[in-house]
Amino acid sequence: MVSANSTRPATSLRVLCETAQDLGIGLDVALAGTGLDESDLAEADREVTIDQELTAVANIAAAYPAEAGLGVAVGERLHVNAFGIWGFAVLTSPTFRAAIETAMDYARLSFAFADLEFHEAPDDDARLVFDLSALDPAVRPYVLERQSMVTIHFAREVVDSDVLSRFRIETTLSSDYGRALADRIGLAVEAESHKDAVVFPADVPDLPVPRSDPVTLRFCLEQCEALAARLTDDTQPWSGKVRDVLVEDIAQEHQIGYAARRLAVNERTLRRRLADEGTTFRELYADTRLSIARELLETAGLSVEAVAHRVGYAEPASFARSFAKHYGVTPGRVRRRQPA
Repeated sequence: MVSANSTRPATSLRVLCETAQDLGIGLDVALAGTGLDESDLAEADREVTIDQELTAVANIAAAYPAEAGLGVAVGERLHVNAFGIWGFAVLTSPTFRAAIETAMDYARLSFAFADLEFHEAPDDDARLVFDLSALDPAVRPYVLERQSMVTIHFAREVVDSDVLSRFRIETTLSSDYGRALADRIGLAVEAESHKDAVVFPADVPDLPVPRSDPVTLRFCLEQCEALAARLTDDTQPWSGKVRDVLVEDIAQEHQIGYAARRLAVNERTLRRRLADEGTTFRELYADTRLSIARELLETAGLSVEAVAHRVGYAEPASFARSFAKHYGVTPGRVRRRQPA
């Protein structure tokens, strides 16, 4: 199970709190007992512990008026951009099975609360199983729903609506909850099961992913591997550590304070260590986001606007200016160089 004390960007907590406010649940209720307040959520580079986020989930779930649907509402808002390089790696995998395997291999780089397992058996449906056993019962419906919706979001990139309609949810939770969830998501729900899982036809894992690209996938997996290695590697240069931190959540705008907190140093120390290596946070940030942008333009077939958004630029025009200044060529020209 994911460690409750491990930290991650506050992205999914922000989405949770935004959803709660839309439902009329105030931030004071949502954040009670977390040690966080509205100003913390306003910090672009804020990190939170999994325990803090789960406390907020329990608070909001207690105030949520329906038996099912809170996790669905949040999951519907968590699109691929929210997941950084992990999401890119999943979407550029060659098959749905490979996408699931990549998701599981680097699950700690996502916003997952529960461990994942992939089950296949002859003459049976395939299952992506969520282990909710270590979670407080109060938050299990939310985690099941949110992780199921994220899975279904990715599945929409691979299968058509007819195949997607054959997906179903299995849950250990009650029949009343199962009926409420089925009404909310429009898919079959099998309640009081032995597992909590998204279930899909046996032929789905071998379906190709339309956006698959081996070059982009290799690049994304290298970045994911570097991020995972950073957790235990004390010999890596500080510039490399900062790059890894930025890649993990490249779609968000960041300041040096974000990297300093992730690396457990103060800002002054981080500035000094980067200066010793002949660089600055600003230089590393610009180079990292623009190098990822160039890779996506050259290999993923995305528009300039989509790439700008995915590497954290609010305006495509500012992205284009920065890109042209950095590389001496416009992003549109780089994209047009792709083979037809």
